[in-house]
Order: sequence, then C-alpha cells, then structure tokens
Amino acid sequence: MATVFIILTISQLISFYLIFILNSKMSKFKDLESRQDKMMEEMENAISVYLLEIKEENDRFIHELTKIKTSQQKSVLNLQAGTVPDPIGKEPVEDDLQKNVVNLDAILPTIPKAIAKNAYIQQKKNMAKEQENMPDVIANEKKGHKLNDEMLQKDVSLKDKVLALHQEGKSIEEIAKITQKGKTEIELLLKFQA
Repeated sequence: MATVFIILTISQLISFYLIFILNSKMSKFKDLESRQDKMMEEMENAISVYLLEIKEENDRFIHELTKIKTSQQKSVLNLQAGTVPDPIGKEPVEDDLQKNVVNLDAILPTIPKAIAKNAYIQQKKNMAKEQENMPDVIANEKKGHKLNDEMLQKDVSLKDKVLALHQEGKSIEEIAKITQKGKTEIELLLKFQA
C-alpha cells in the first residue's frame, strides 16, 4: 500500500511539474501575441502617417497642375475669341484668325511626362536632403544651441518641425497649435521617431 501511495505522489508531482511547464509556455505565447499586436498597431500608424504625407504631396501637385491648366485655358479662350493682346498693353485688337495662323504648341506650354516625372523625383530628393540635414540641427541643439523661430519658418518638413519643437521641450498640444495639425498626428510622429 505504501508503494502505491509513493507512486501516486510521484505521479502527482510529475503532473504538477508538467502543468507548470505548460503554463509558462502559454504565458510566453501570450507575451508574443501582445508584442505582435503592438507591432501591427505601430505599423498601421506608420502607414497612416505615410499616407497623410503622400496625400499632402498629391494635393500640392494637383494645385500646381490646376494653376497651369487655368493659365492654358485663358490663352485658348483668347485665341478662340480672336483677340490678341496689344503688345503696348492697350485693349485687345481683333485679329483675323485665318490671316495669322498661330501655333498652339508655342502658346500653350505642354510639359512632357518625362519632365514632370523628373521634377517630381527631384522634389523627393530635395525633401530627402532636408531630412538628412535636420539631424545635424537637432544635434547642435542638444549641445546647447536653441532653435530660433527663423529656422522654423523655413521650408522644413512637418516631421522635422515636430521633432525640433519636441526637442525644445514643447508639449504635444503646443506643437499641434504651432504646426496647425491634430494632437493625434503629432503623437504618432513623435512615437515613431522615438
């Protein structure tokens, strides 16, 4: 009877040990799952910030294109009306369109796709150079040089402005007011730069 009691006690101890091992494995999986959820949330936030930046660039590009398009439309309307502006600056003079054949390509500047693409790529390179130069400014500030308002008024990207203001010790609300952006957007930018 004593041997049966010893065997039951040993098997019970072994089962407790196995339960403990399984519990520790389960806690590791829960920790891993929570870390993965956190990483996914951070990736979603990074993508949303990236999409906002792309949207701002696209809006700026569309605005520039509409400016060009409206100026071209005004030129076409002047040609269709048969008026040619007087070079002295007086009233437009009626002109016979059949007498003066006008080359529309010379009046309406069309921008080839290759040139527009190159301009867009050049703009992206310029923005990348600005972002590369910004860490030097932040490093100088850490050494004791304070950023002044003149530097903030220059054409610096939103991310760099937010980082510089944060380095100065401004709160998220103050940064949001200065940059005229939402607090959530500022929090996301700071979170991903940390």
